[in-house]
Amino acid sequence: MAANILDLNEKRLEKLPPRQLTRELMSLPAKRRMKVILERADSDAVVTALDANDFFFTLAEIGPDDALPLLALASVDQINHLFDIAWWKKDAIEPARALTWLERLSKASDRKLLEWLHHADFELLIALFKQCLSVSIAPEDIDMVEARESLPPRTIDDVYFWEALYPQYDDLIMHLLGLVFEVNYNFFKELMNHILSAPTLEIEELAYHFHKARLADNAIPDYYDALEIYKGIKPTEFQAKRPLSPAVEGQAPPSFALAMVSKTDLLGQALRGVKDPDLIETLQLEMAALANKVIVADQLSPDNAESLRQAVEKTLAYVNLGLEISSGEVLDAAKKIVKERFLEHLFRLAQAEVAQVRGRMRRVAEYGWIGQCSGGIKRLDGKWFDMAEALLAKTPKIQREFNEITAGSEGEDFFRTTRDIALANRQVAVITAAGHLYKSFGTDPKDLEERLWRDGQVHTSEDITLGVMVLTAAAGYLSSDQWQVKPLSVENWPKLFKLIQPAEMDRAVKGWVQGVVPDPENRALVEAYMAPVLLEYEKELRPFSPDNPPEPYLSPFFIFEEPE
Repeated sequence: MAANILDLNEKRLEKLPPRQLTRELMSLPAKRRMKVILERADSDAVVTALDANDFFFTLAEIGPDDALPLLALASVDQINHLFDIAWWKKDAIEPARALTWLERLSKASDRKLLEWLHHADFELLIALFKQCLSVSIAPEDIDMVEARESLPPRTIDDVYFWEALYPQYDDLIMHLLGLVFEVNYNFFKELMNHILSAPTLEIEELAYHFHKARLADNAIPDYYDALEIYKGIKPTEFQAKRPLSPAVEGQAPPSFALAMVSKTDLLGQALRGVKDPDLIETLQLEMAALANKVIVADQLSPDNAESLRQAVEKTLAYVNLGLEISSGEVLDAAKKIVKERFLEHLFRLAQAEVAQVRGRMRRVAEYGWIGQCSGGIKRLDGKWFDMAEALLAKTPKIQREFNEITAGSEGEDFFRTTRDIALANRQVAVITAAGHLYKSFGTDPKDLEERLWRDGQVHTSEDITLGVMVLTAAAGYLSSDQWQVKPLSVENWPKLFKLIQPAEMDRAVKGWVQGVVPDPENRALVEAYMAPVLLEYEKELRPFSPDNPPEPYLSPFFIFEEPE
């Protein structure tokens, strides 16, 4: 049945005109997208109908060396956009990257390479070749046999001689110049003369100016403009209504971002209510521009398809979160907001909310109990460490708990919903409350460094988590009635093990917590912190009986003292 539906969909796609097809192509997996394009009789028209952003994103997803058939069909504008992203690092061309892409274009189609060479910004070509070639002209009053000994080794016309500054690309550069020479010698001469004499700084500034303008035309901002998405938003600013952009004939807007919207999210449900073609295209352009800002502001590598996809996922997640916040999760209100408000404002609204959660975690990590002990967040156990690390990352993420079924799977993910915000706030509250346990000991793990058993699992102070401290103290309490973080004796392990069975440890820990955390609300949070630690302890001990203990060096739950 699924195969039949797929076949019917592909037959439907075959009949769509190029501009209409491009909107649907970006929702297909990249390899299938290329297959659908190449199997059409008008594949060249379909490729050139793609927005430059969609074309670049498709090449990145497929892999540049596997996407050469698409590169051969690209328009000059699409190739310019590709090179604007792939060649440049900030305000400078990276020659090796540029030559690698020209080599790919040559493999795809020399005809396309030549077309691009003749339409590319002349300043761009000069700026590149100035970094790739050392050029000389043969003197007029010297014998050519003698001159060849002092001139660079390569020439086509015995007038201009050059040497490649990147020897590994010597054959490619010879091929490029040869193509230009054969088709238009005057252009070849002008190119070589400018490589010889044009002022380098002026040429590079002009090339960068045109490069930046092209990126802006394709909804890619510079770094400082992109950072605007991480600024807070005022209520009056959020109320601004979006003007509708009329559709542009011929060229479809970029679809790569909007095509990835989850149909089950509030954003996806609201978008299904949008029927106006002009509004759909406005939303396509707006979402793509927003995703591009994330890519630029987060300084992601354009060579990494997964990074680009993650940037789009982050964009969609934050827009959905902003939509939930502003609409109160009411679908009718969400539909109205999507139709009237800027998507970037929704993103910034969500960003401010996520930043608040991250700020709470950061305060605990830097100024709270975690900041006051050595080791920082490494003192946290298991999932609590993962949660803190995810929240403190450059792009904060939510660590979904095991039973959390959101966005398809548990684990680390972008903040997508108001439930994620609530979950993260609870996680921070639990980690904060765990400080009651740490403070009750009055011991810093670093103070135990010299006494640790080097053959044990916990053999440096960095291995001592809060859970290890609690379990070690509980074991000491059950064996000597003293609740303190004191390393256990390896020699006494068989006898001790009989006393520290999971049920006894659970009762000891809960009883102690009740004594040191009298406030019921904080106690519930502290117990939530210890619950997975005690569960993991119980799981690890299931194969063993009181009379058959594991080897002490295998236990990650206790601090052992170096035997004398």
